[in-house]
Amino acid sequence: MDSTRNYSRIGYQLLICLYAVIGMPALAEEQAPVTNIAGPSASSSGSVTNQAIQIMNGPYMTNTYGSGVSCQGPSLNVSPFVYGTVNGSNDITKYQTHNLNPGVSATVSFPLDGTLQQLCKERVRVNIERQKAETAKARLDFELVRLLKCGEAKKAGVDFHPDSPYAGICADVVVARRQTSKQVSSPSSSKK
Repeated sequence: MDSTRNYSRIGYQLLICLYAVIGMPALAEEQAPVTNIAGPSASSSGSVTNQAIQIMNGPYMTNTYGSGVSCQGPSLNVSPFVYGTVNGSNDITKYQTHNLNPGVSATVSFPLDGTLQQLCKERVRVNIERQKAETAKARLDFELVRLLKCGEAKKAGVDFHPDSPYAGICADVVVARRQTSKQVSSPSSSKK
């Protein structure tokens, strides 16, 4: 197809739409003449204030316990709000009006599947027990290394100065004297 022909067809269709929207004359009936008679008139004034509260519920509260363990639990979202308006006039005989609208919006969110919550809590308990065991093992390893190193230092006659802040590190390590083979055999030889 010829592109100029398409453009003219589109232009023709737009022209028809435009004529349909604004080109049609409006036909109205004639109105009877209005006669105004002097009389009292009243006027009113007012204001309308539309205020809305938007509550944005985010994801559930998530507690993370390390090692990839995290559990989501129920949450309570409390959103306080205060709206205020001041209305005034340039007329000195009128007063300003103040309007203050405080309030609180609250939502409670909780997961519907309690089984998942229980499984997650059990996984957390297992993870905490494992962390406690690893901490105890690390403490035991530290104390055993301290015992061996302090024992070797005491056997070699090396120690911290009494005024040193580290003097107490090896204070509770006791090195027992080994009995030599002569000392072990000497009591039996004395019986003869």
